[in-house]
Amino acid sequence: MEQLQHALSEQVKTHPFTPQSPTITAFRAEMPAVGSLLPWLKGQATFPQYYLNFRDSARCIAAIGKVRSFSSEISAQEFVRQTDLLVVGGLTFDKRATFWLPRMVLEQTDNKLYATLYADGAQNPQSERQAALDAIKTLSNSTALSPVRQPLRIDTQKADENRWCAWVKKAVNAIERGDFTKVVLANETGFVASNPIDGKDFLAESEKQNTGCYHFLYAENPQRTFVGSTPERLFARHNGSIQTEALAGTAAMSEDPIQNQREAAWLLSDPKNDNENLLVVQDICDNLANYVRRLEVGEVGLKQLRRVQHLRRRIQAELKPPFSDAACLQAIHPTAAVSGLPQKKALDFLKNTENFDRTWYAGTLGVMTKNHSEFCVTIRSAFIESNKIRVFAGAGIVAGSVPLLEWREIERKASGLLTLLTHHGE
Repeated sequence: MEQLQHALSEQVKTHPFTPQSPTITAFRAEMPAVGSLLPWLKGQATFPQYYLNFRDSARCIAAIGKVRSFSSEISAQEFVRQTDLLVVGGLTFDKRATFWLPRMVLEQTDNKLYATLYADGAQNPQSERQAALDAIKTLSNSTALSPVRQPLRIDTQKADENRWCAWVKKAVNAIERGDFTKVVLANETGFVASNPIDGKDFLAESEKQNTGCYHFLYAENPQRTFVGSTPERLFARHNGSIQTEALAGTAAMSEDPIQNQREAAWLLSDPKNDNENLLVVQDICDNLANYVRRLEVGEVGLKQLRRVQHLRRRIQAELKPPFSDAACLQAIHPTAAVSGLPQKKALDFLKNTENFDRTWYAGTLGVMTKNHSEFCVTIRSAFIESNKIRVFAGAGIVAGSVPLLEWREIERKASGLLTLLTHHGE
């Protein structure tokens, strides 16, 4: 990292910081790739901290600090259009927006590590120069990752098996009455570990085991970290082209490849799961209709993970000018894969049934730039607070859903994170 430090320091020292300039200055340097960015992020004391390892490309971003913040996706998009700079953040499940321009961004892609440091000309020149130099010093901060396995005991559970089954029966009854066609119920379970859990260690272990996922971390402060490994893309945009997907319908995965093939064959031929997936497809297509042209839906396929496998249909479209990321976020999030259909009635049901606030669970996190943006759906996620971890899992309820089978499904989904901490069989 010395190479980056030296290059950035020279740029900052020679830059003429002028009073009350409205512009943001980006200082950039690059070097060969270094491996995981999580040890660097673990060594940082500056917040907020942000991390996104992309699902379908060898691209990873780690960021610290905040130079500008935006309380809506529209203001974030407008800033990106005017400046051609990178903004990170997203929306909670109930669409509360949090976006910001970080102080320092490390991006690793194509065997290169790019460091970008931002300075705000609207701030005091002396203090902004010092803030930039202080951020450069953090490049030498790195803390080795540690193993995360340790005993866990259950602490709190928003719904035990009986309550969950009652929720599902209530949902199925509402579906039979015609209130809605699908609703996605979720559960939150809290555990206590014997020692504090470090979110970066936890995510590094998840990256090893939960392949084929986006891996994300967001820590607004040192006390609480939101972390997860999600298989689901909300959307990716390249100029005016967007790609999204319907990921819904679930079967088990195990260490037995023959059994996995049987489960896959069943999943691909099961009408209940196919219907659940098609409802998500229809919802996304309907919500995007006013913003896109040439919308195409691909054939059904499988997305196989460590503990579960899902039905997936890919969706592609061309955005009509002037629509961009804000329109996509508003139209697609939250999809029927995490909320239900029709959305308003499903959300009303969840508000009157679930006994917790999802906040960032089933929200969306990503990056926004002028030409490329990408957001994931923040499922398979947890909050870590010292030695406590709260894990979330959800299941789509449609006509014919069996409460006990839905319970087993959310247990399997939660195990994708919990088994990173516990030994086999615990």
